[in-house]
Amino acid sequence: MENSTFEPRYFLGGLPFSVYFKTPYLHLPIHVQKSQVGDVDAGHQFLPAAFRFFDWHSWAHIEGRVEWHGEYRIDIKGEGVSVITGFSYWSLEPPAPQETFGLRLAEGARILWDQLIVRVKFAPLYWMIEPKNSSHNVVAIKDTELAMLIVSLSEIGSGNRQVYSKAVERLEEWVTLKAQRKGAEQALLVFLMSIRDWGPLGMEPLYAGLKEVMERLPLADKERVLFDFYADNWGVWNNRNGRLLTVKILQALSTEKALFTLTAISKYVKNQAVSPEELAVVQAAVDAIGKKLRKL
Repeated sequence: MENSTFEPRYFLGGLPFSVYFKTPYLHLPIHVQKSQVGDVDAGHQFLPAAFRFFDWHSWAHIEGRVEWHGEYRIDIKGEGVSVITGFSYWSLEPPAPQETFGLRLAEGARILWDQLIVRVKFAPLYWMIEPKNSSHNVVAIKDTELAMLIVSLSEIGSGNRQVYSKAVERLEEWVTLKAQRKGAEQALLVFLMSIRDWGPLGMEPLYAGLKEVMERLPLADKERVLFDFYADNWGVWNNRNGRLLTVKILQALSTEKALFTLTAISKYVKNQAVSPEELAVVQAAVDAIGKKLRKL
């Protein structure tokens, strides 16, 4: 049962989805303790627990309503426990269709086994729901390294100081392991691409943690790598999230090199077809670092 998983079913043209708990090979139903997913209050409002349906970059949970599948109660050691075999979820307000969403269900499942509730490993930890034409594509995140990266980034972004230090350490270990395989500069680029694609970029506490990770890396010319990453996200990939991530990290670093790099970026984008909003973010970062360095 350690590899128990679930199958999402995504309906065309909207955000409703269903989750079914099944064994990985025979696809037999699994009865999961309902309270780890969430509950419903007296006003019929869904109260999530381990479950989270979220905007991937802001990590903000998307409120909705739930319908349980296969629910029944069982008495275990004198206590009534509700179990389910799955559920359906509807968001209360449909988010923008071009956004990428995430689904987290549990980091360790509590299931009914031989009239007892037992804990088992649960995989995948996360799913990404990507826009695709008029529908969405559901991608399971089965890679353990990637799952650890996502969890660490979200913990830092949450601003929870109790988990901050451990999360930063895990990210440093993640980059160090990549550096042993690819070299320090290539490892940093892989790290930046992973944050761009999977990180909660809308959560401001994230950047203080990324600054700390960057400062620990044994790479003298981080700012040049960041400039190259910005340029790649302008030309080759044309990824706005990658550009804004670069600006935010440079602003967090607040070094003379970071200011020089941001100034070069600012001069470059002024001659390009950049939106006023994006240009304002770059200029605000330049002004913020300049002001901070003048106080030193």
